[in-house]
Amino acid sequence: MVRGTNYETENLLIPAMGVTYTGAFSPFGVSNLNPHELIKGMSLASGGIMRSNPDGSNLELVAWGFRNPVQMKFDRFDQLYILNQGYDNRGSRPIANAPDELHLLRPETWYGWPDYAGGEPVTLPRFTPEGGPRPDTLLLSIPSVPPLPYATFTPNSNITGFDFNLNPQFGQVGDAYIAEFGDIQYGVSGEIVRSGVGHRITRVDMNNGQVTTFAINKSGFPAFSPVEGGLGRPSDVAFGPDGAMYVTDFTSTILENLNEFIPNTGVIWRFSRSN
Repeated sequence: MVRGTNYETENLLIPAMGVTYTGAFSPFGVSNLNPHELIKGMSLASGGIMRSNPDGSNLELVAWGFRNPVQMKFDRFDQLYILNQGYDNRGSRPIANAPDELHLLRPETWYGWPDYAGGEPVTLPRFTPEGGPRPDTLLLSIPSVPPLPYATFTPNSNITGFDFNLNPQFGQVGDAYIAEFGDIQYGVSGEIVRSGVGHRITRVDMNNGQVTTFAINKSGFPAFSPVEGGLGRPSDVAFGPDGAMYVTDFTSTILENLNEFIPNTGVIWRFSRSN
């Protein structure tokens, strides 16, 4: 059961109509008509973790309530960890300061979407956008109290890929290394604001969940051209059979047009410990 709240949004399907109103868990442009709406759930839904046989049979829902799960991997103890990207401060229901998350999978568990961020309710003041309305809850009652993330990352880090280190010569065995794709924000007057968030590789101490920066450009910002060099938009991390860490880096753009990508600037970085 969800609250019959409707959100005003620019009508991208029919721009001439200006705006449209969309209800929670409804198709775009379809309003909720009642104060409370019963929305039929389905197992094959986004934001869930599924399990099946190798041939795709016996598909079942294991856990749900993820806003945007992007990658999952087993650690050396066969525990499954999941990267989950947090809410954005934009769209019909903007939520500010929502962290990205690393979660340990607990079967038959709800992880908080759409009413919790980082294990806390989105109605807390810290999640209210500047000058905007305080986010309201969508569910009339929550399935359970969601678990806290194993680790959290700065909002807009856009964590996209990770791997666990098993090489004692590289560093502490079991630590997770995370690729932060990063984000680019625009100022009110149209100028470009480089956020200084993301665009790096972070390390998670799996003994305590502490997050530290492992690799970042000296400027703290992404490389916007081949001249600057360095990390641009790291997208994934993997340790090779040689014990080194490999990082895929998306590409570079130019400051004049951030949607224009520079050919042949996507790279694979290799990180290793010198003797």
